Amino acid sequence: MGIKRKIKNYIYLKNHYPLSEKAIIPDENKKNILIVDSQIPTFDKDSASNRITEIAKFLAKYYNVYLMDWRKAIPKVESKKYIKNLNDHNVIVYTPFIGKYGIMKGKKHFINTLLPKLDFVWCHRPELFEHYLNFFREKAPKAKIIYDMVDIHYLRMERGLEIKYDKVRAKELIHYKHIETELCKQADKIAVISDKEKEFMTAFVDQSKLFTVSNVHNLKVKPEDMPPFEKRDGIFFIGTFLHDPNVDAVEVLYNNIMPLVWKVLPDLKITIIGSEAPEHIEKMNSERFEIAGFVENIIPYYEKCFASVSPLRFGAGVKGKIGQALEYTLPVLTTEIGAEGMFLENGVTALISGNEDYQKFADNIIEICTSESTWNTLHYNSEKAIYPFSIEAQKEEIFEMLQ
Repeated sequence: MGIKRKIKNYIYLKNHYPLSEKAIIPDENKKNILIVDSQIPTFDKDSASNRITEIAKFLAKYYNVYLMDWRKAIPKVESKKYIKNLNDHNVIVYTPFIGKYGIMKGKKHFINTLLPKLDFVWCHRPELFEHYLNFFREKAPKAKIIYDMVDIHYLRMERGLEIKYDKVRAKELIHYKHIETELCKQADKIAVISDKEKEFMTAFVDQSKLFTVSNVHNLKVKPEDMPPFEKRDGIFFIGTFLHDPNVDAVEVLYNNIMPLVWKVLPDLKITIIGSEAPEHIEKMNSERFEIAGFVENIIPYYEKCFASVSPLRFGAGVKGKIGQALEYTLPVLTTEIGAEGMFLENGVTALISGNEDYQKFADNIIEICTSESTWNTLHYNSEKAIYPFSIEAQKEEIFEMLQ
């Protein structure tokens, strides 16, 4: 690091740090887990971040849990609320600090302090596993390395390329396939996001290495405490546009599904929530098709809308947007791909259409917005739908993986 960068970082720390005031003292009688992510997880922006946040908070009840963002040496002040959220649950998040002699202690100090006492390194996402595998094998040979796949990226890309070919994405697919089918064999344990992914991965690694650690969702409200059918209006889609399946889903909503819905319900409004919308999505904005961007508090949408809609045509893993809707007892409309690995039952816990059956998806939107009995069925079955994603349902699998 050059002298100018060191000075700049020093000044930044002086002006903005500490990012959290809570001092967490590790318990010497507990094992130590380091979670390495591509960012300090932003639980309110993407489902993978929400998942690892909930896992870290749960693990911190039984282990000393440390979390590190591998990309940034100096976490920015914008990360403060995410760091505080983790610290409040006794997760120790890496941030640099200025020592008593005015020397900045950074990531190297943080890692070197941990290396001798690490029991597990949890690599969240494939890039992290690829980057750190050899480092921790050499520097912390006693630590077991867990590769948390999040989803099977190459499979999602493969499905997407069948719909829309992209030569850059095709190149990325080869890279991810190597990590997810070959390099993964060097992990001690592999966390997959659903039993379907576990079954798929047995073609590449021994089943004894595979453990299902899915999204973590719990019922946030009681169905009877939420506004009833007659007080609701509109539908919404939520998802970051950095994720290709979400871009495709919004294009399908705009071009193929909502025009069919509007023939029957001309005044029905759909709101598109999500950060990083590309220009062609922004241009879709209208009174009936609102491009809202990132929304800090999305709970009002769970309280006022008829449903969350997810017309995904490709993807892999489980879908956080669906689990989050179920947390607030909101009916979910999705496709067979969207329902994959989610334990959903058509007509009972969700309305599910074929991946490219736009008329059926449109009919499902019309039904959920006009049929109180259908709406109530899905609304009151939310707890049944979400139970497989509770910590209570998953904790034994997590503990077994950490043996």
